[in-house]
Amino acid sequence: MVHVNTSLRQALETTYTQRNPARHSTVAASSDSSTKATSTTTTTATTTTTATASTGGSCGDAAADFRAIFSGKPAPAAATPPAPDPPPTAQSVFGPNPWIAKPGGVAPNGVTYGYNPYYFATPDTAAKVAQMLGGTVVETNAITPYGPFQQNQPNEMVQLSNGRLLNAGIIASFYDHGYSQQYINMLISNEVNG
Repeated sequence: MVHVNTSLRQALETTYTQRNPARHSTVAASSDSSTKATSTTTTTATTTTTATASTGGSCGDAAADFRAIFSGKPAPAAATPPAPDPPPTAQSVFGPNPWIAKPGGVAPNGVTYGYNPYYFATPDTAAKVAQMLGGTVVETNAITPYGPFQQNQPNEMVQLSNGRLLNAGIIASFYDHGYSQQYINMLISNEVNG
């Protein structure tokens, strides 16, 4: 058995707002009391009338905000924030061709194959990376330093003052993914500091 305080029931009925009054049916109301269904219908009609009277919008009522869209009253233009600076690109930092086109190698049986261009910076790109990091450019076969597989082009590396050897093409590739300058700085710092 449920005990309901009648004063609470009446208070809830007067604050209830029906979402779609056109579809309201007394059949859909609670079947335990026909007076409750009638009371809900009249309360809804009163609430709807006051909501439609003000179509100025943004009174906290979603229906009034929706009606304000079609009332013909223009809403104040929202101030748009300035667009953020576009992220740097490899071409904007290192020039139109930061990497060697189609780097490759030769297998022991004479078959040729290609390498990822990100590992093969141009000499100009390597010089710019060395200038940025305070190092010197060193050419070496970093991918196949010895053995039967041979590189067709050497890797342009940057020798830092602490002895670390970084691939200039990899450093340049950080600018080719749309990352922000702040994120690129972090990636470079991780490479430099190990």
